[in-house]
Amino acid sequence: MDQANRDPQAGALIRLRGLYSSLKSALQKVANVILQQPEMAIYASVNEVAAAAGVSEATVMRFCRTLGFKGFQDFKIALARELVTPSQFLQEKVLAEDDPATIARKVFRASIAALQDTLEVLDLNQVRQAVQALVQARQILVFGVGDSSPVVAYAANRFFLMGFNAHGYTDAFHMLTAASVAGPSDVVLAVSHLGNARELVEAALLAKEAGAAVISITDNSLSPLSRLSHHILATASRKDRHQQEGLLPFLCQAAVVDCLFSLVLLARPEQAQVNLAKIEKAIPKIN
Repeated sequence: MDQANRDPQAGALIRLRGLYSSLKSALQKVANVILQQPEMAIYASVNEVAAAAGVSEATVMRFCRTLGFKGFQDFKIALARELVTPSQFLQEKVLAEDDPATIARKVFRASIAALQDTLEVLDLNQVRQAVQALVQARQILVFGVGDSSPVVAYAANRFFLMGFNAHGYTDAFHMLTAASVAGPSDVVLAVSHLGNARELVEAALLAKEAGAAVISITDNSLSPLSRLSHHILATASRKDRHQQEGLLPFLCQAAVVDCLFSLVLLARPEQAQVNLAKIEKAIPKIN
């Protein structure tokens, strides 16, 4: 798909999986029906979906609007388009009876599918705006906790080597301290799979109140972190508590970081070359 002309309503099922945890219980009932029986939803009427979910028709309509659709008909059209060209690889659980070759294929297929899904839901208008903010930043503060910590270190190092005043923080004390002295010329890059870690949200909000731009990398577009962010870069890691804990979110988050890095690099090629030359001169090559 040409991402420059990507349908902003594409990937309805992918986005639904990401924001599921933030839906109210009634909307989750509708989501359960859609996720379990997407083909049925395409041909069903709004009252049939409502009956299957045990909710009112108004709740189904609210569900569609929450996903960004004008109504149920628009949602069904988007869903039908998505099912015509399904993901090449479905999520496959590793089973006890699987041989090593089968396990290897399942692991790699899950990673490929997560990256493909992330590309499907990533809004390039949001990416462009995020890059513009990063290019103009006085300093870049990368925040994240728990499973996101490796991505925080990765992102901070990438931008630091490009010559930015970039720092990564993964604990509440240092995040809040850095956020408290942030200013309008600063950018916070907040990384979180679910987007609901209290200490991360508090730090991002504090920085925003100080005038800093907040960019979030998260699966959940309805999370507390997303709601306070200026720019939301969606991922679709299909995280499964029974399989590959932490691996898929890292891959998708790191891919988004690399996307930002490459675009910022193209915007500041001269400075990047100067910094890389200085680094190569300071650190002798080891053969």
